[in-house]
Amino acid sequence: MPSATPQWPVKTVFFVDDSSDELFLADFSFKKQEIDAELAHFVDFASFNAHLENLIPSDLQQSIGVIDLNLTISKGSDGIAELRRQARYQDFILGICSGSDDPADRQTALDAGADFFVTKPLNAAALMAICGQVPSLYHRSTSDGRVTFVRQ
Repeated sequence: MPSATPQWPVKTVFFVDDSSDELFLADFSFKKQEIDAELAHFVDFASFNAHLENLIPSDLQQSIGVIDLNLTISKGSDGIAELRRQARYQDFILGICSGSDDPADRQTALDAGADFFVTKPLNAAALMAICGQVPSLYHRSTSDGRVTFVRQ
């Protein structure tokens, strides 16, 4: 029996981080752990924001935004607050990743409107942790061993 709740596969994980090392680790993890989503990387919040403006609502429903807490030019929580002020991004799954799990940083991110706060690196474990913090997001393994993320 089909589910009455609409479901959207997560097709893209937007990753905003200015560290080439973090990008390398995330890209390697997505390939090695067979994560069934595209990793789209942005080195700063401005380029990420400009890209989002060109997306249609269904693209946002099928995406997750992960922003580094401490970007060189800005704080990730400031970027989230900026997006949350716009009605278009109210339902976009958006959160923070950080190299530390400082409770004050976590609270600042959540106060800014983040749906989640996870520690780096951005890999399958971090994405599964996001699922644990976002009730409308879950993961499953496909018959060929890939990890798929689905939004309800």
